Amino acid sequence: MQNQISNMSFKIEEKKIISTEEFKIFSEDMDYLINFFKSLAELILLNERMISFFSDNEHYQLNTDLIESSTQTIKSIKYCCSIGGFSDANTLIRKLRDDLIQYIYVLNIINSRNPFLNDSITLDDQAVNAWLTNSVADLEKPVKKKLEFQNYMKVLKENKSLKQVLIEYRLEKYWDTLRTRLNDYIHNNGMFYSHQNLLKVNNKNLKIHLNIIEHRTSYISSFFMVTLLLIDSSMISSTDYVDYLDCDMDPPENSQYFIASFVQDFIDRKINKIHPELKQYLQDNNINSMKIE
Repeated sequence: MQNQISNMSFKIEEKKIISTEEFKIFSEDMDYLINFFKSLAELILLNERMISFFSDNEHYQLNTDLIESSTQTIKSIKYCCSIGGFSDANTLIRKLRDDLIQYIYVLNIINSRNPFLNDSITLDDQAVNAWLTNSVADLEKPVKKKLEFQNYMKVLKENKSLKQVLIEYRLEKYWDTLRTRLNDYIHNNGMFYSHQNLLKVNNKNLKIHLNIIEHRTSYISSFFMVTLLLIDSSMISSTDYVDYLDCDMDPPENSQYFIASFVQDFIDRKINKIHPELKQYLQDNNINSMKIE
């Protein structure tokens, strides 16, 4: 009997990051963002927002794929952190940033374009057209470069309200710092970044690493919403106005300016953290005069 016991192999399971209290808190924060973008995509569809790009007697729709894809990217970021792949998580954070800002860029180009003027076809228009028609590979280099993050920001800074926000509320400084940090992960600029993909549950800085991932993801999500409110805040309108009409009832006064409750919660919970006065600026300057509380 003793020999049998001595010959038995006991497998001791190593504690996983996913089982820690730190990861539980992190997971709740990430799930909030996942649900937010899922709800935003659903809201845009419920409001039947038709964002059309007209070109050569054809028209194409900007759908919610980039927003819905972002929910998947955040899920992937969360999973990478659960197995200690923090370098991979940061690489995905840059993808999240690029996708969300690309959505704003395309939306901005569509909203600012006059398709009925013969001389209105700019390089940005050509780039957006190619993106919507899945023909980016056929573009010449000067046009293709328009679909790069640097150009997205250049175009968006032409919006006076957004430029003011970047400067007055000091968003640009951290935005540039974040760009440098994420590029370091993309290009693996040192052994430090490789080691970030090998973190274990007993790492004394685990909580700090998780907090950094959550902060960067939240900041990018908040920046996206700030730009959306300044480019086309009608995208966040609640369904109240249409719901009343569908029920043959008179909508409450100014209900066409109400915003969805989950968006209000996001503004209070996330955007307020960026700068205490930013919410007031958005109340006063969102482009469609939506009622932010």
